[in-house]
Amino acid sequence: MTLHIEEIINCLNAKCLNPDKIGNTLITQVNTDSRKQIENSLFVPLKGENFDGHQYIIDVFNKGAVATLTSNETIIDDRLITIFVPDTNKALLDLAKYYSSTLERPIVAITGSVGKTTTKELVSVVLAQKFKVHKTQGNYNNEIGLPLTLFNATKEDEISVVEMGMNHFGEIRNLTLTATPDIAIITNIGTSHIENLGSREGILKAKLEILEGLKPDGLVIINGDEPLLTNAVDPKNRITYGLDNSNMYYATEITHHSTSVEAILHTPKQTFTVNIPSPGEHMVRNTLVAVAVAEHFDMSIDAIIEGIQGYKSEKMRSQIDTYKNGITVIDDSYNASADSMIAGLNVLSNYQTLGRKIAVLGDMLELGEHSYVLHKQVGEEAGKLPIDIIYTIGKQALAIGDGVKAHQTEVKTIHFETQAQFLEQLSTHILPADVVLLKASRGMQFEKINEAIGRVSYDG
Repeated sequence: MTLHIEEIINCLNAKCLNPDKIGNTLITQVNTDSRKQIENSLFVPLKGENFDGHQYIIDVFNKGAVATLTSNETIIDDRLITIFVPDTNKALLDLAKYYSSTLERPIVAITGSVGKTTTKELVSVVLAQKFKVHKTQGNYNNEIGLPLTLFNATKEDEISVVEMGMNHFGEIRNLTLTATPDIAIITNIGTSHIENLGSREGILKAKLEILEGLKPDGLVIINGDEPLLTNAVDPKNRITYGLDNSNMYYATEITHHSTSVEAILHTPKQTFTVNIPSPGEHMVRNTLVAVAVAEHFDMSIDAIIEGIQGYKSEKMRSQIDTYKNGITVIDDSYNASADSMIAGLNVLSNYQTLGRKIAVLGDMLELGEHSYVLHKQVGEEAGKLPIDIIYTIGKQALAIGDGVKAHQTEVKTIHFETQAQFLEQLSTHILPADVVLLKASRGMQFEKINEAIGRVSYDG
């Protein structure tokens, strides 16, 4: 990015506290982290409940910053061009919106309770067969990450694909009004963050905020298998996708393999078979989104298929690791909700192995009063599947075992209060040739279990 400092001051309707410093200064990056060395940058000191970035303004000149925003009418470091705004958090969003508006390219925005990142990656890898794609990196999908993502777009980029996450009302509204997308995608309405949003209807309301920033002639793509969505979104300029053949984009003859899933995809334009290089029925739905977006941009069938086949799972998102000790791990531990945990269990049940099928499941967080019911629901669904053992870890995950037992299944369940207790005798819980699913909320840090499994030795 390149913005003149006066351009920044004008677009924010801000006041420079030391105008004699302005000169011909150009800003080539925006930074919110005082620890990062970024030359010719504008530092934005954000404020939160437990932090205030203003205390780090004194440090950023030596990290390459040439200017800073401030919500205090005081110059802390006169070496920095100091720009006063009432609210630095809002200014970050406003500046990102302005900068993004200077670049001519369509923006695809994705939200949903689960599947946002996978869908973003699939859409991006397919579009990349025809366009230069700019996309969200990592988990940069909130009120800090999204503007930083937009600042990374360049004049050479032909399409942006951005992810929008939230855990409270109003957050997606701020994101979509900043990005002003041409296409808005809602993958599903699940139970993530239900503690903060009260109900699935509350989650629906929060996700629908994405439409508030959609351009007037923008396109909406929704999961047509979700009644809450189909009843809430106007059919005008709407595309539906799903497994039911009432959708505009749908799939039939789904065949599950250990590391992939095959399906026949039906679109308004064509029907074709595709092998998706990541397992699970949910991957079929995510792929249908990518196909719908690609067809909207007039991509050929060959380019679409090539893009799908080039997809690779993100770390800790259905990542499959096979270790020298003979154990295969399906690491889907980046985060968890009831829907995604059940999807992961189905992937495990379809995996072909000479050993056992084992699920290690941990707490799903931010469920509030719904926690017991949703954990138990996972167990009830698990009890229907050909899985040998389910290890549960954490206070809330205990209810998963209750659900399994209520189903009167032969699936064995063993509970551990802590991860440390489980790891103490890891080599007795998991054996060579076993396939192990790891699934829990991010706060449970299940990546440590995957690392431990990779290190365990059965020699001697």
